[in-house]
Amino acid sequence: MNHSLHRWNGGFPRVDSVEYLMSGSALRWHGMSMTSRGNGWIGWPIIAGCILAALLSMGVLHVTGMGLLDPARSVISDYVLVSEGYALLAVAAVALATAALVVAAGLRRAGLPRPDLPVALLVSGAAALVVAAVFPTNLPGTPAGLVANVHRAGGGLAFGALPLAGWLVAKRAFAAAAWAPFAPLLRRCAGVTGLISATYLLIHVPIVIAGSPGFPYLGGAERVLCAAVMVVLLTTGRAARTAIEGARVTSAPHSGTTSAGSPVLADAGLGQPA
Repeated sequence: MNHSLHRWNGGFPRVDSVEYLMSGSALRWHGMSMTSRGNGWIGWPIIAGCILAALLSMGVLHVTGMGLLDPARSVISDYVLVSEGYALLAVAAVALATAALVVAAGLRRAGLPRPDLPVALLVSGAAALVVAAVFPTNLPGTPAGLVANVHRAGGGLAFGALPLAGWLVAKRAFAAAAWAPFAPLLRRCAGVTGLISATYLLIHVPIVIAGSPGFPYLGGAERVLCAAVMVVLLTTGRAARTAIEGARVTSAPHSGTTSAGSPVLADAGLGQPA
């Protein structure tokens, strides 16, 4: 009998055929489900999407405010005076807050050692961003009232808490095998961001004491700090994703193998000798 006809007798391939072995999407390959390779942590795309939304909102603000404000001297909150400025600032702040909350949720799942304090700082930073979004700053050239001061307090807390959370994550990453590959990068990003944050907050001391900035380029400094915080959130989220997926692969049950060592044959029912 023709071999090809025999293989397809009855309309189905034999169990030892290549077609059979490759037809099941749930068959394991090297001890894990083939479909699981594409099922990454859903938090990572949420973080990346939130950062992108914040960047797009800020981009629209800057385009709309061209000729009205100097980006080097005016802080981002001053763009509340442009058309739809309040809404766009709120979108940017809430998007960053959401990214921070998702990162916080991922730390425990990713097995970061002693995650409580970094999680608390990330949640606090996210809440502070929401406060800054709800309470807008005063318009340029007008006195700062209670609402504007609440806005500034929220911004100060966010710019202090988020870099510190990144630094604590970096320190703890060295103690966990799943996080260790990212630990040096996390430490560099968090260290640079922390230095920028400390400098930016110190710049505000003359404003609090004397009511005027001693450094005229507050806007430029704030934009650098915002970019650094975004990098910390992205890097931490990416490290959490790698740690979560690494733990999933490690804990996946390994199927039996044939004498040729193929888990696919074992899953197909061909791993045991006749």
